[in-house]
Amino acid sequence: MPQIRNKTTSLLQNTAVQVTLLMLVLYATFFQNLQALEPSLMEARNFITVREITQNGTWLIPTLNGQPRLAKPPLPTWLTAFSILGADDLYDLAALRFPAACVSALLVFFLYLFTRRLTRDRYLPFLAGLVLATSFSFFNIGRQGTWDIYCHSFMMGGIWLLVTGLQAENKAWGIFAGSGLLMGFSFLSKGPVSFYALLLPFLISYAWGYGTSNLKKHRTGIIIVTIICLLVSLAWPFYVYLQEPARMATNISNESTAWVNRHVKPFWFYISFPWQAGIWAIFAVTALVIPYARRRIALYGNYRFLSSWVFSCFILLSLIPEKKERYLLPLLMPLALLTAYYLRYMWEVFQNKAATKSDRVVFLINTVVYVLISLALPVMLYILGYQHNLITTTTLIWSSCLFLILAVCFVQFFLKKDFRLFLAAAVILHVVALFFLIPRYQSLVHPVKNYVGLDQVRQIKELHVVPFYAVQEISPEHIWEVGKQVDTISWNRQQLQLPKTLPAAIFSKFALNRGMLPQFNLRLQKIGRYQYDRRHPERVYYVYYLTAGKQTASDR
Repeated sequence: MPQIRNKTTSLLQNTAVQVTLLMLVLYATFFQNLQALEPSLMEARNFITVREITQNGTWLIPTLNGQPRLAKPPLPTWLTAFSILGADDLYDLAALRFPAACVSALLVFFLYLFTRRLTRDRYLPFLAGLVLATSFSFFNIGRQGTWDIYCHSFMMGGIWLLVTGLQAENKAWGIFAGSGLLMGFSFLSKGPVSFYALLLPFLISYAWGYGTSNLKKHRTGIIIVTIICLLVSLAWPFYVYLQEPARMATNISNESTAWVNRHVKPFWFYISFPWQAGIWAIFAVTALVIPYARRRIALYGNYRFLSSWVFSCFILLSLIPEKKERYLLPLLMPLALLTAYYLRYMWEVFQNKAATKSDRVVFLINTVVYVLISLALPVMLYILGYQHNLITTTTLIWSSCLFLILAVCFVQFFLKKDFRLFLAAAVILHVVALFFLIPRYQSLVHPVKNYVGLDQVRQIKELHVVPFYAVQEISPEHIWEVGKQVDTISWNRQQLQLPKTLPAAIFSKFALNRGMLPQFNLRLQKIGRYQYDRRHPERVYYVYYLTAGKQTASDR
């Protein structure tokens, strides 16, 4: 293994420059075009809860479609509600997602600060933040109004302050108190999820990599962390227990059962986790190949700690029968950290012309991949966008030129063995791709012309003051779109159950007629026909206005 001579000195070592560059990447990744995509299922549930606590004042016991929602602690809901109140628009998707984007950016800086506690190298913290910010699964989740990002962001902050306190020469009780506070915020965001998925594997790997002497030295600090964390974590659950003891017990039972009965996948379901890193996936996989990576990364850091944090996190997540790809989010922090250490090695050896044959092969493979991506993106924009008149000729030309220039740059930087500029080009590719794809993603993937969505119901003034009912069950995404709570009515002897109050709006996935009503003195007026799925525009909801009175010819 060649010796690394660290000759690198540049403006990029300056903290202010690093923070500024990170903020630019974070803006391009998380904050531009936040309103572009339609809400997902989880977002719809969260946004309904935000809407109801702002409209009904149910801040301490949030509701979902009128029912108490005790499965999700309320801190992210509160933060999102404050954002909406500031925007003064309940349906401003950018405002609804803004807190999650801010917390995602905060998580990047928590990892940046944490890395500075691990190393004196000036580039590693910057690389760690850059890799995390541009990892596919991370920015995909961070741009959505889901609550996963909150708990892991606060926990990463708690871990950073915990390590800061453990490394302090004095008692540092204030730092430990801050760590406990952030960990408490993590619990108030999604319960014990991050304690199991991020904190526990960190403690295991930190003890394995660095020993337990610091833990013993700062016993009082650990006690402070624990006490404050418990006080903050249990404040809301204790209040709910006093107000709704039966519901609280049922909720705990249901959530515990869900971990072993819902979305059950085999142990090896997460085996492809490195690909969640997106453009850094090949580097991440290489950094996990212990015989190759251990000696290289050890030149800059504790490979035992870095790799064991990744593997212990993977194993603990795999032990839980319930599995979803977004549950891999906590694994991306240690993976980004490990990948950053490997990138730092590659940066230095190519600058010092000390790279081995294996290093050059890794560089070549990534070059080929990035060139193929750069060439494929304009082709995709042409086929999916330009041919369907979704983008202009000017947009296609400009985007194609940029991607082709990047492809040439990747080849040039490889030939010159300039790994620093190669990394810069990779980040620029990420930013440019998001700039062109995110605003057009919905239209590119599901090009539906003359789409009349359920959100149009919110514009019908006569429906603002009447209750909403759906024939059979209605999805949370559709409840969010129509703008208010939707109760369910069912069938009784081939006739519709009568709503509790009239007049009322009725939503049905099939056409209704007067013969389906249980009484003759009812008037069923058709309001409209609205689509609810861009992937299947033929799927519609029929909306009716049900009142007491005789049916007229115009109602049919």
